[in-house]
Amino acid sequence: MAVFFIRRLLYTIPVALGVYAITFGLFHIRDPIAIARTNMPQAPLPVLQNWVRANGYHLPYFLNLESHSIEERADGRVHPEFAEHGIFYSRFFMGLGDLITLDLGVDRSGRKITTEILRRAGPSFQLMLPAFLLTLFISLALSLFTAYRKGRFDRFVGIFAVSSMSIALPAYLLASGWLFGEWFRLFPIYGSIAPPVVVAVVAGIGSNLRFFRTVLADLVPSPFVRAAKLRGVPDRFIMIRYVLRNGLIPILTTVVISLPFLITGSLLLEQFYGIAGMGDMMYSAVLAQDFPVIRAMVYVGAFLYMIGNILTDISYAIAD
Repeated sequence: MAVFFIRRLLYTIPVALGVYAITFGLFHIRDPIAIARTNMPQAPLPVLQNWVRANGYHLPYFLNLESHSIEERADGRVHPEFAEHGIFYSRFFMGLGDLITLDLGVDRSGRKITTEILRRAGPSFQLMLPAFLLTLFISLALSLFTAYRKGRFDRFVGIFAVSSMSIALPAYLLASGWLFGEWFRLFPIYGSIAPPVVVAVVAGIGSNLRFFRTVLADLVPSPFVRAAKLRGVPDRFIMIRYVLRNGLIPILTTVVISLPFLITGSLLLEQFYGIAGMGDMMYSAVLAQDFPVIRAMVYVGAFLYMIGNILTDISYAIAD
């Protein structure tokens, strides 16, 4: 298992480098002065040039070649800043070094992005973890029951799953505002965890229920299930020990891949209910065109997704 885990970690290195290279190209392809003007629209050119140098946008893109260094001085001499550093003194490799050391830079207000992400990851986790566990438990319980006892209830669950998948999340948000604001005034809508958890469960249970139900229902007529019934194994034991265990592989794929969202949160839920999590952080950064924050969130999302893939492969080996 240790060798398998190390091999999977090594496989993620080229993927991580590819994600970094693509993200670097997207955020650095613009002219540095244009990037500075996005942050300071009314600033004069000297101020913009100082911002470019302070944020490292004056460095070469990939390699610190002599041709790039000469361009820094009008008299043709190599600028001391570039002459004293090696060939990797460039935006690409300096940014890669900062990313490896978890230095994601600062936002437009001067706050460290890494500290802000750590602060906001907690509220997102508090919101998404109960929603994730409730959705998983309800989906598995209903799927096991409907896979074993087909009939009117099974058809009702199927209709509910399709209906839940067919409704967009904004409709759930508007309905929850009316429901919790007019009928069940047990807690405030804005800033409370309970309403977004309920909405996340109702909105997400449809797809899980439909997928889990299909996987488990296909296993019920299997020969090993019929053999267990002939041996007199109790039905509850059959559904959990035989049907559920043999259906874990496709189910784990859906479950483990969704784990990164426990940290990154939900943009719409956090913005609508006033939860100061990472989804709200991303939404605010997009509106303010705070590109360092957006870039950092892309890195965090890609990293968590790769961790989810590794956990999926490990769970396959354990469940097999």
